[in-house]
Amino acid sequence: MTVPVVNFFGQEVSRLICGSNPFLGYSYRSQAHNKWQRRHFTPERISEVLEKCLEVGINTLMGNMDDNRTLPQALSLLERRTGRRMNWIAYTHGGAERQEESIRMISDAGAIACYLQGGVVDSQFQYEYVGRLRLDKPNALERVRPWLSLIREKRMTPGLGTHRYQIIQLAEEKDIENEFFVTTLNFINFHCSYAEAVRVIRKTKKAVIVIKTLAGSAKVRPQDGLTAAFTGIKPKDLVAVGMENEEAAEENAHFAEEIISALA
Repeated sequence: MTVPVVNFFGQEVSRLICGSNPFLGYSYRSQAHNKWQRRHFTPERISEVLEKCLEVGINTLMGNMDDNRTLPQALSLLERRTGRRMNWIAYTHGGAERQEESIRMISDAGAIACYLQGGVVDSQFQYEYVGRLRLDKPNALERVRPWLSLIREKRMTPGLGTHRYQIIQLAEEKDIENEFFVTTLNFINFHCSYAEAVRVIRKTKKAVIVIKTLAGSAKVRPQDGLTAAFTGIKPKDLVAVGMENEEAAEENAHFAEEIISALA
């Protein structure tokens, strides 16, 4: 099984990336399932799932640096056991007041790229009501510039995360100095508008990593969610999916290989 790879700013990265929500207890199912995930996914257990990812051609992990350093611990355990280092694309954690601290922690832990977490970016805009952003304050994005500069200063590729396609458009208009975007994409419009997101993703020349492609794990069948994601993005773009076990890693890699081959 071979998941196709692309050149991601000098690194060979599989087009299917292992996401981290299951590992960190964000299940989108229930509080009980969140608690189970946080108890179950020790750094050792995460490293076992990541080992299967490497085996089936998924060579990159995307996730945040929490205060317990869970993912860096797992990556270190993986490398010691297998002799292989997995690429890590990290995202920041904490609110706006913790972005600089988070970026420095991520840099020290060896990520190849770092993006500003979507919730932090989205929060720079005042909500009119749930589900809609006020975009009549275009200078709100100015706050992200020094954070992106710090990521670049720390020799990581800087990215901008958002759950709103409108913010990608605004970032393009304002020439925000990010190298890639991370945004939501799924066909049931869970935290996204599929048609509008596809239009914006295809229009930007920058690389895009799409998330929530299975709409919170149990809501969409993997083959359907991955088909919609890879169909909607550009050939150089990437798809991130959480892998709760080795079987999911193997199945997702199989679907990704078939879908990408068919699209080609």
